[in-house]
Amino acid sequence: MPPVHTNHNPYDGWSRSRSGGQSYSGLTTQEIPPSVFGALPYPTPPSSASYPSLSTFYLTSLNPSVLNCAVIGPGSSGPRSTTSRLYYAVSTDSSMPGYTVFKNAERKSIALIEWTKHPRVEIRGAVPKQETKGWLKISRDQTYRTMTVRGLQYTWAPDNQYINLCSSGPTPQFLGRISRGEDTVAVELTTDAIQLGLQDTAIVVAVLLQCGHNID
Repeated sequence: MPPVHTNHNPYDGWSRSRSGGQSYSGLTTQEIPPSVFGALPYPTPPSSASYPSLSTFYLTSLNPSVLNCAVIGPGSSGPRSTTSRLYYAVSTDSSMPGYTVFKNAERKSIALIEWTKHPRVEIRGAVPKQETKGWLKISRDQTYRTMTVRGLQYTWAPDNQYINLCSSGPTPQFLGRISRGEDTVAVELTTDAIQLGLQDTAIVVAVLLQCGHNID
């Protein structure tokens, strides 16, 4: 199981402006460390060989970012499937840039992000509409974020090139991770995470952390 906690400081290597935006400190994209604030610009997607039970979902066809993309994942045979299928479509209408809509394979809306001064998020059946800064709340030491889904609390914390998803409590359980390649974002989830109904939520979190918008 990957480490649950990390001593990595998400502020290392770059600074955050008072306006809440991000300004990079002369680093190349390969040198910028992973962060609970978003940037994960690694050149190639990490291998899942060490965790064959993980189901991997790829945010791909970025147009030009994760705010407009397709999400593909395992075929009908599960994590070891050699085929993939479409799971979600993420779209931000150019005529209504204040909204990002998530639709499943049946074209039903399952989540919405409202890009107001204080962005809000809603995930059907999992997260009632609320401000992102309150839902993905950053810790006081700024090393991880917490979130609540259906009354249960989870954490997101950077670990090398990943942002790990774990359950909260005295014995945290590893449930998944987010990573970034050159043209894709990968969301990997354990069987337990999927059984807990975290699939939709993890995709929404990946978009929030990778879109480049200020969510705090």
